[in-house]
Amino acid sequence: MGPLPLENIRILELTHIVAGPTAGLILGDMGADVIKIEPPDALEPGRLGTGRNGSYFYLNRNKRHIVLDLKKEDALAVFYRLADKADVFIENMGPGVTDRLGIGYDELSRRNPRIVYCSVKGYLSGPYADRSSMDELAQMMSGLAFMTGPLGRPLRAGASITDIGAAAFGVIGILAALRERDATGKGQLITSGLFETALFYVGQHMAQTQFSGQPPRPMAERDRRSQGGWPVYDLFECADGRHVFIAAFNVSQWKKLCHVLGFTDLLAHPELQNMAGLGNARPWTMPRLEETIRAWDAKTLVAQLSAQGVPASMVNTPESVLDEAHLHAPQRLLNVGAGEKSLSLPTLPYESSDYHFSVRHNPAVRPGRDTRHVLAEAGYSPAEIDHLLQTEAAKVL
Repeated sequence: MGPLPLENIRILELTHIVAGPTAGLILGDMGADVIKIEPPDALEPGRLGTGRNGSYFYLNRNKRHIVLDLKKEDALAVFYRLADKADVFIENMGPGVTDRLGIGYDELSRRNPRIVYCSVKGYLSGPYADRSSMDELAQMMSGLAFMTGPLGRPLRAGASITDIGAAAFGVIGILAALRERDATGKGQLITSGLFETALFYVGQHMAQTQFSGQPPRPMAERDRRSQGGWPVYDLFECADGRHVFIAAFNVSQWKKLCHVLGFTDLLAHPELQNMAGLGNARPWTMPRLEETIRAWDAKTLVAQLSAQGVPASMVNTPESVLDEAHLHAPQRLLNVGAGEKSLSLPTLPYESSDYHFSVRHNPAVRPGRDTRHVLAEAGYSPAEIDHLLQTEAAKVL
């Protein structure tokens, strides 16, 4: 396989929690040299988003890790030297923090006009631009939580989808800016917003309610007995207590489902020969499906339906999904070192005919693992490195 696409790109990352680190993870997996800067109190219990937990070890592979105290003049000088040679800087600090530290876009672009500066913020430009936000707040404000939970009980999604999505959209902006820089020689400021990311997800529901004139209904409020549309797009309980989701969304798949379940009497039923009839028949087909499927073993049912081309899956947990055969195929999971443990974790969700993803750097168990090497690479002498460590401008924790 060939080289990774971003092997000649240097990233400087000053991030914490989920959104910013995800952007660095994506670029690092794609081959970029990512240097992650952590604060000297990274392991303190009161420091949010830098503790060594499962989320940290997921989001911080393929990065080199250094510690700088950016409130000290010598550390700021180190940062500037690194930023002067960087292609991209990523940050997700609170509003105004990087400007107060002297590392805002205006300063870095003045020093390095080619730098692409990516900020992951709560909001894009507008009246709320200076507000702080977070994943769950963005889901609530955008209407996403309303669409997810039961009526009157808004519920955030079961993953940090707004943080991760904002990071992914930021990376899209970074890649576009790098491509434009190839032509112009000039970098730019890219900002991605958590609220706008969640809003983008809700766009289909915004469009539907404006188009139809009907108020939106949460997904949890769908009536499985009377819902029109697809013949089957529902969750069912099986004999072993596991749940399966089945999506028979055309007449052909409905007939295949009937074959698997033994509903031979329904194959020629006059009311079930087209989509309208199947939708209208849900009040009496759904109870029969529920009763029959309740006698099946979930794994057996999913296997037989899948073999017939009917989309179906067991409902997994983040633990049981590791038993799926698909994840045992090459390149589906990466083994990431987490101290004395090895974690099986997802790769980026795309594949190339020219390259594979791998773990080049495990996440640093102790902050500052690569501080000496990065400083030496930046041109600091051994004596200068010792001085920076003695004054605690830089650290190896």
